[in-house]
Amino acid sequence: MTTAFEPRAWRPLYLDFATHVGRGVLAGMLCGFLIGGIGGRLAMFVLRLTSDPAVRGLESDDGFTIGAFTAETFFLLVAATFLGAFGGLVYVAMRGWLPKPSRAPVTATLAGVTGGALVIRPDGVDFTELEPVALAVIMFIALPALYGATVSLLAERAIEATWGGGWYAVIFMPALLLLTAFPIAIALAVVLALLAFNRRGAVTRLWLSRPAVWSGRAAIAAAIAVAGALLIEDVAAVL
Repeated sequence: MTTAFEPRAWRPLYLDFATHVGRGVLAGMLCGFLIGGIGGRLAMFVLRLTSDPAVRGLESDDGFTIGAFTAETFFLLVAATFLGAFGGLVYVAMRGWLPKPSRAPVTATLAGVTGGALVIRPDGVDFTELEPVALAVIMFIALPALYGATVSLLAERAIEATWGGGWYAVIFMPALLLLTAFPIAIALAVVLALLAFNRRGAVTRLWLSRPAVWSGRAAIAAAIAVAGALLIEDVAAVL
């Protein structure tokens, strides 16, 4: 009988890894497209309706024309989808550091403050020309926070499910290639190295060890604190 410390065959090792990670990637892609892409576009539509008609035709901070459906809008949807997939990868990596009940709220907080700090720009068109500014601030913090909570809930449900088999492995590798773009060879080398070291479960045990868990929690807390401070500074500047 094979124990956790005996080397596993490559095929089941890869399928288990890719299926597990692929479920997080799929959850991230869906949430990125629906919440980041569609939700972000709807938020801009609402702000266009509540703002002076003169804003129509201006280029937003994201590079698309306010009040028009253009190629830039399609690019926004694609970018949001793959940023969402990256977020799914990050979630799968850090979920083991957090108690299950806290995963969704912590992920929502991290995504909300980080996304808000990146999007809210005191000198940007979105927060100088669009009105009301308070509504713009609320929506562009709420959207990434909603993404974080939803990707956590969906990924947890998918990871714990017994259905799906190995088809997630088909999603994982193409998504990894698209996300990494130029350094594809490096990304593949890292994945293969991790799998090689984990044939006896060494990487998993190290990643979920007490020092790693507490270091990971400290890193998450630090990221929330830094992004939160930047977000407060930006919000104070625009309001």
